[in-house]
Amino acid sequence: MIFLTFLVIFDVLSTTLLLWKGAGAGAATEANPFMAYIVHQPFLHLGVKLMFALFTILVANVMERNYPGLGTRIVQVACIPYMLAFTVNLFWLMYSDKLLIIAHG
Repeated sequence: MIFLTFLVIFDVLSTTLLLWKGAGAGAATEANPFMAYIVHQPFLHLGVKLMFALFTILVANVMERNYPGLGTRIVQVACIPYMLAFTVNLFWLMYSDKLLIIAHG
């Protein structure tokens, strides 16, 4: 559950940095249309994501009591999109300028 919380924070930080950096030539945009407005307000973005993580953790705790092992699986599955988002964001933060130079040759 702590890992999920850290992933949420890292996702918000990396998304915010990527949008501020503009991925080189302003190419960075939010892919999720529901979050497009929220990501430009870092504290709101963090709050929304942490509320989702809290909801997931609460549901996982309830399910764990009723179905041992299921709560752990719920949290593990919830971590997957955040790991992917953070990995993609980190890749773009590290290599976006180089990739845009190659693309525009």
